[in-house]
Amino acid sequence: MCYKKNNYLCGIIKNIFNNQKEITMNSIIESGMNTYTGNFNLLISVCTEFGPAYNPAPQKLTLQSLKEQSVHVRDAINLVDNCVKPALDTESARHKIFALLPPLATRVQAAATVLGLSEAVIVRIKEIVRKIRGKRKHKLKLETEENGLEIKKHISVSQRSFNEQIEHFTQIIALVMAEPLYTPTEDDLKVNALIAFRDKMGETNDAAVAASIPLANARIQRDELLFAPSVGMIDTALTVKEYVKSIFGAASPQYK
Repeated sequence: MCYKKNNYLCGIIKNIFNNQKEITMNSIIESGMNTYTGNFNLLISVCTEFGPAYNPAPQKLTLQSLKEQSVHVRDAINLVDNCVKPALDTESARHKIFALLPPLATRVQAAATVLGLSEAVIVRIKEIVRKIRGKRKHKLKLETEENGLEIKKHISVSQRSFNEQIEHFTQIIALVMAEPLYTPTEDDLKVNALIAFRDKMGETNDAAVAASIPLANARIQRDELLFAPSVGMIDTALTVKEYVKSIFGAASPQYK
């Protein structure tokens, strides 16, 4: 790429590339994508001003092909934008309900203790609650390196994926259902309420997964149109730059 201050055409290409880092690092919110098509359309306008002199042999570099490519990328970006809100909404709903699980599981554990369930059941419920909260039974011991710094060396035992959280809570429900003594007066701690809450977690999780699939597919399609080697919009823009150089020369006012 060219970095001369007065190289207008190279400046357009640089703007396209400089915006890429921001987009790649952003996993949910789509920002800056309009800059791609905006700069690419500006590139088309520059080449249009060259008139008959801009007459590339490769079909993909013709003005008509460039305009069609810009439209395709714009449509792909719009498709991603349309998929973002449903994915965000369902993810937000999932986050809210799963955030209620740790305190609810702890309350069930406390209720089981108060109601006098067997020690074995209470111990097992406590183990599951620790998994839900992502805690270990015993704290890890720190190891000391040669330089005297203390570090933790361990393998993660976290079992806190959404599916695992649902499974953990299902196990708690099965334990208290089997205990005749589990008869809390609090409505939200009763077995039917626990089952309803578990089912609601499953529904929101399924909805979030379902909404994420179209978004993921739309991003794949968009990124292919933008970044695919040779045929993506970025490489097309670079090739246009090289073609303009071949017409007028690197030192020409047209290229600059």
